[in-house]
Amino acid sequence: MKFKSLKDIPFMKPIVEQWPLMLAYIVLIGWISVTKNPIPRWMLIFLHAYLLATVVTLCKSRIIKALAYIIIYILFTTEIVLEWIFGMNISPNVIALLVETNARESKEFMESLLTKPQLWQVPLCVVCMIILNIITEKNRLRVNRWIKGAKTVKVLKGIATILLVGGVIFTYNYIKLLQCNEMNEVDEWRSHMRNPDDLVTKVMVSFYDMSIAEKEMSRVIKMAEQIEAMPQPEQDDSLNVIVVIGESYIREHAALYGYPLQTTPFLSHEQQEGRLFVFSDMVSPYNQTTRVIRNLLSCNSLGHGEDWSSAPPFTAIYKKNGYHVTLYDNQKNFDMGFVFAYSLNTYLYHPQIMEACYHETNDSTFEYDGQLVEYYRHQSSQDASHRLILFHLLGQHVGFEYRYPKDFARFTADSLNFRKETWLTDEMREDIVHYDNATLYNDHVLQQIISFYNQQNTIVIYLSDHGEEVYDYRDNLGRDDWNMGSDPQQVLRWQYMVPFMVWCSDKYRESHPDRIEQLRSATDRPAMLDNVCQLLFHLSGLSTPYYYIERDVLSSDYKCPKRIINEDIDCDSLLRLNNMTE
Repeated sequence: MKFKSLKDIPFMKPIVEQWPLMLAYIVLIGWISVTKNPIPRWMLIFLHAYLLATVVTLCKSRIIKALAYIIIYILFTTEIVLEWIFGMNISPNVIALLVETNARESKEFMESLLTKPQLWQVPLCVVCMIILNIITEKNRLRVNRWIKGAKTVKVLKGIATILLVGGVIFTYNYIKLLQCNEMNEVDEWRSHMRNPDDLVTKVMVSFYDMSIAEKEMSRVIKMAEQIEAMPQPEQDDSLNVIVVIGESYIREHAALYGYPLQTTPFLSHEQQEGRLFVFSDMVSPYNQTTRVIRNLLSCNSLGHGEDWSSAPPFTAIYKKNGYHVTLYDNQKNFDMGFVFAYSLNTYLYHPQIMEACYHETNDSTFEYDGQLVEYYRHQSSQDASHRLILFHLLGQHVGFEYRYPKDFARFTADSLNFRKETWLTDEMREDIVHYDNATLYNDHVLQQIISFYNQQNTIVIYLSDHGEEVYDYRDNLGRDDWNMGSDPQQVLRWQYMVPFMVWCSDKYRESHPDRIEQLRSATDRPAMLDNVCQLLFHLSGLSTPYYYIERDVLSSDYKCPKRIINEDIDCDSLLRLNNMTE
């Protein structure tokens, strides 16, 4: 069969009649996908545009076509406002904010938006795109008449066929999304660059993520609310249990773990004095904050096949059993436009979780962690006899130069004379120095926290959610979510092996010599962050049915559960393989 024109080919008709609409969709909705990511996303966005064009063609309605354009421009405008002005993207958190915003908050948002100097760029860009759109629509038929000749028709037909077939094949990515039953799985799906990331998909995934989050949270909330108080052993003294959650701390950048620079002067002194116990084989189950904290606070055990939402948070157990529970979080308002912030805050700050788990939380965040600690000192209640205090720090989060005051710029590029790699540039050395200065400041922040309680009966647990890379063994800065790369042993060493330490006041050491001896004996045992609650229950003497002696790293009955990272990687198998190759 011979075709006189593209319009005579049935499946090409929507493309011929609505190519300006398809072009607008591809550019405005899929601009991130088609400019930054692999071929599958090109094919998927073309399929999306084709399906929209087909609907418009079949409906033969100018109203439907106008509505399609309106939706396209609303999504495009929303995304550029979020990205250019607020440094955000369409995400579950943003959609939740939009849904929950009241009239007063909308008014305040618009007033804030109008003060942004970049605002003029948005209407300028939108108007330019509309003008181009009008030009393409006015010249639609003229362009169609230009496309003549059998060879041209065959080429365009072939290209369209390849894109459509490829798009249909890659729709299996959406099937995989719908098979996700947990937020962890959606996060993993989103992290793969082969999966679609256009604006329509972002909206769809955000609503899907929110629906899963609601189901998971309902399970956790129910368990937290059903916890019952238990008879507790009598204690002669009050007790402070402090958990400090650091951020992006590379274990081997701590002098405590053998780093050549003295990045931990206070902690090193406390170790020498016998008050600090440093664990040498602690692993984080993920290299992403949200996933770590959900499993850290939950009483689940990944090595026993227990998901984070299968057990209540230990904060609820402490609160129900008479502890005054406080959470001071310096990441509470950090990067709120991104998915990880939504996932974390959905868990930490759900109204029912807050009621079940905390007596107080901070309402302000600060540039530096030390300011958060000072704020805590002035704001927090100190009346309770037993306290569980959680600090979540910014620590050494990416943007190292912004994580410490200028007074802590102690190290310079000259301090790195022990780094002999020829591939290190001056810029890389500056990043490393900033990281080391941030680590030194983190040591000072811990000193601030400890000094406030060092005369009382106190234990302090410090850990980092995960590690980081700052040109430690290769030309790489940061972390690649879920990607163990070609050298998984090295990735494990720098991104998953984390600092973990327990500090005990003199008063606590005198009162519990048996626990101190248990701490000394346990520092070289392998462990993972998901079972830290068991150590907490032991050190605080808390009685709860969620305490499992075989999961308690301090117990003589301890049996290290299988240490699984990134859902399915056996950490100890990697370590054994590494030892065999050395």
